[in-house]
Amino acid sequence: MISVYSPLSGSVLALHEVDDPVLAEGIVGHGCAVTPVEQRWHEVCAPVDGRILKVLPHAFLVFTPAGIGVIVHMGINTVKLHGQGFEVLRSEGDEVSAGDVVVRWDSSIAKQAGMATSVSVIACDLPAEVIKLNAPSGRAVQARDLLFEVSLPTRI
Repeated sequence: MISVYSPLSGSVLALHEVDDPVLAEGIVGHGCAVTPVEQRWHEVCAPVDGRILKVLPHAFLVFTPAGIGVIVHMGINTVKLHGQGFEVLRSEGDEVSAGDVVVRWDSSIAKQAGMATSVSVIACDLPAEVIKLNAPSGRAVQARDLLFEVSLPTRI
């Protein structure tokens, strides 16, 4: 079982409610999102222990020792900001623990551009059946609170 923690404080949002069809329809994988608390700067943390496989200003992927990738995607269409408002603090290949800060994000820039600021946390390329949500939609969470668990397949 892999525990996946909230990368920042806010309220849980069901993934199907995210205003991005690729994320909402589970094309990338399954999980949930967090609508950040109302503040300008957010320290966005690694949701799991592992190695940073990819880091962009608006998203990063942590690969766990069990071989599961967990993506954190900040906002919707924030790639169009070309890094403005994001301060990347870790590099690809870095080992991280759940709760380590990876990106500092000024979400006010996305808001001013009319972009949604929900932060999606997705276990990549896994069926919904292996995800057990621990935080229902609407629940307030703090950074590092448990969001969901991923059941690992049993090997025969």
